[in-house]
Amino acid sequence: MVPPACTFTLPPLGGGALIHTLCPPDEQRLRPRLNSILFRLQFEELVNNIRPDIMAVNAACEEVRKSKSFSTLLELVLLIGNYMNAGSRNAQSYGFDLSSLCKLKDTKSADQKQTLLHFLAEACEESFPEVLKFVEDLQHVDRASRVSAENLERNLKQMERQIVQLERDLETFSCPTEPQDMFVSKMSISFLTSSCACIKTAMLTV
Repeated sequence: MVPPACTFTLPPLGGGALIHTLCPPDEQRLRPRLNSILFRLQFEELVNNIRPDIMAVNAACEEVRKSKSFSTLLELVLLIGNYMNAGSRNAQSYGFDLSSLCKLKDTKSADQKQTLLHFLAEACEESFPEVLKFVEDLQHVDRASRVSAENLERNLKQMERQIVQLERDLETFSCPTEPQDMFVSKMSISFLTSSCACIKTAMLTV
């Protein structure tokens, strides 16, 4: 199931008003506060940038898991692989790495005229035509294949580190010395809860 979109709305404060409210001029440790404020202002944009990739990958994974045609195709590949590996240590395998599917087009017959992929396609056309419908089940796979898992994970971990740092800063500034210092109340209630929920949902998906 595609996770619900993370919604996040900043309170109606302009940039100058926000900084004045959260960061009084005489406040110590100005830099961490400014970093937290910048992260807060950019958070919605960061989430919107990665949300389409996360949802595409999640949808593709669900399609792959639920497609009976694709499952049957994998069973045929495993069956053919066990037949070809008869007598070797790889015979009677119970599964295989999905990356091995890329080798189907590289494995050729003795006369070099046909690949294992061609053989599999012909076998499906003749004996298992329903398997060829697996393409219809995988509508989001093409979109998900263009997502860089490394970049997505790196962005999520960076956001997670920033939230952890914000939590530490909130502990440091938990006892403001000035009554107009709204840093803790604004960042902890209106921002931290929503941001943590979004990041945790995204991390579970990737």
